[in-house]
Amino acid sequence: MANSKDEPAFLAHQCYLKKDYAGAMQHLNELETIVGNNSSLLKRVQHNKAVVEFAISDMKNIDAFKKSITQFTGLNFSEVDIKDTNIPCLLYNYAVVLYHSRYYYQCTVVLEKLLTCKNINDTKLHHRIILLLLEATLCRRTYEKTLEIAKNHGEPLKSNNEVSDLYERLVSRAQLYLGQKVNLKPDSIENIFIIAQQKFLNGDTIDSANTLGQYKTMKFNYDLKTQGEDIWAAINNNLGVIYLSIKKPFLATKYFQHAVKEHFRAMESEDSEMLIACKDRPLYVYNLGLALLAANNSEGAFECLVEAARHYPNNPRIWLRLAECCVKKCCNEEAQQFTVKKLGSGPHTRILLSKENKEKYSTSGESFAIPSLSLEFAALCLRNAISLLPDQEAVSDTSTASIQAPPGPPINWKQRCDLKNSILVLQSYIFLYLQDPLSALMSANELLSQSDATTCQKAWAHIYAAEALINLDKITDAVDHLHPPMIHDLVSVLPSQMRDMIAVSVWAKAAVCHILRGDLITARKILLQINSPRVLPLQMYLEICTGNIENCHTILRKIRISNTS
Repeated sequence: MANSKDEPAFLAHQCYLKKDYAGAMQHLNELETIVGNNSSLLKRVQHNKAVVEFAISDMKNIDAFKKSITQFTGLNFSEVDIKDTNIPCLLYNYAVVLYHSRYYYQCTVVLEKLLTCKNINDTKLHHRIILLLLEATLCRRTYEKTLEIAKNHGEPLKSNNEVSDLYERLVSRAQLYLGQKVNLKPDSIENIFIIAQQKFLNGDTIDSANTLGQYKTMKFNYDLKTQGEDIWAAINNNLGVIYLSIKKPFLATKYFQHAVKEHFRAMESEDSEMLIACKDRPLYVYNLGLALLAANNSEGAFECLVEAARHYPNNPRIWLRLAECCVKKCCNEEAQQFTVKKLGSGPHTRILLSKENKEKYSTSGESFAIPSLSLEFAALCLRNAISLLPDQEAVSDTSTASIQAPPGPPINWKQRCDLKNSILVLQSYIFLYLQDPLSALMSANELLSQSDATTCQKAWAHIYAAEALINLDKITDAVDHLHPPMIHDLVSVLPSQMRDMIAVSVWAKAAVCHILRGDLITARKILLQINSPRVLPLQMYLEICTGNIENCHTILRKIRISNTS
């Protein structure tokens, strides 16, 4: 620029640094008049005016700033087909907006193009590009890429006192997720978070909680306006994660509820409209939903997870958890107590053992796609979860992440297979409750065909397949799934409680098969070996069929006692 142009540009910059935005705008208007029809310089001046206007709004007029940025770049928002890199500051600001709009991939593409530019003479801008690129790659969970960028471009940042601490934290976060040792001093609240997370990932949950507690002894300026995040929401959320990991869901629920409340309080302030404001309510609500589900509060968990599913519809884990909420609620309701009724009197007395039969399918005409605690909605959730786990050939490295599942970490091949098998088990169970034995059998058989299914999953698949075949009147095929030596081999390595639960289910199904074959004596012998109130109605049926009326009275007393307890 000539000297006449240089003076207003310099003065505008000085005013901007002093936060005298009105003065900065005045000098920029003056500069705009001097520049005239020089399109390149005019675009730069107008871009600076847009930045100043955005600063005047306290970074709240986001839509107007987006519109200005896209107008100057000639792109629609989130497009990255950049051809003109002559104004690096403009592209950097575009990357900033993309980052805070959570377009992390697009942000990375823009910043990588900027790094290849040779016309960036501003060292400060160059450092900011590198720092934002490190942050964007962390958000994309491409941690190897983060360390690669740090290795190739990070050396100048280590000697810059203004950004060296931030640079060290970004690199440490990548090292942390890759299992590498992190050496940070606990001299800032940001470092405290990273050190606590390292201890948590190493299994030192108590030390992790104690490290987080060090915030009480520190002075820090960490709030929504300066960092874009509420410190109290973050601390409560992290403590909730710690307690949930050590199977204390009620305590975890308390901390997650505090996190949601603190975040809600922060979002009520005027600062919540700023570009940098981190609106993490869906994350906190998702964690709260998991804690409530672990605490057997299926209704509360369902409400939280439905909200999380609206924000993270591509996460198959959320759909599976929603189905679990429905099963916990519906199957507990349907497992009603048997009622003993006496009909008639004297020699005409009849004992009626009844259970209220609910309609399996809604007749109200409402769509099953509307979120509700029903088994029909659970089946739909599992269908969504299966569709998000596409069939593909096994990979050589089963630990390689292949499916993105925000807000959690990506799902690798081994996790994908285990998740799909869990979905198939639950799907078969739900179809049996919905009186759809053919679909239940298909899900069970698909699971049995999976080479990587666990022994527990295979055992339940055999049980559900047998029940489906019984309902389809294929008794011989059902018996094949209940072969005692095969089931014993599958469950021998399981915990005793799970082993006993499977044993009761297997022998009960075997007794049903013998009853349907007409072999009541063998069925009675099997049921007498089972010590569970679940088979009492079946024993009652057999005693009536074999004419042992006295035994019926004994079983009735047992049913009354089990109902009371």
